Amino acid sequence: MTETTTSDMGKGLALGLGIITALAAGGTAASAYSSEIGGGGDTMQILSGAFMTVALITSALAVAAVHLYR
Repeated sequence: MTETTTSDMGKGLALGLGIITALAAGGTAASAYSSEIGGGGDTMQILSGAFMTVALITSALAVAAVHLYR
C-alpha cells in the first residue's frame, strides 16, 4: 500500500479564504451603495475601503495557500 504525501490543506484554506473574500466583496458593494444612498458620508466610504482591503488580502492569501500546500 502506498502513502500519499500531498495535503488537502491548500484546498481547504483556499476555499475558506475564498468565502471570506466573497463576503468582504459583498460588504464593499453594500457599504458603497449605502454611502451613495445616505448622501455620501465619509464613514461608509472608509468602511468600504476596509472591506476592499480585507478582500484583496484574503484573495492573495488564498492564492498563496494553493501554491504553498501543493
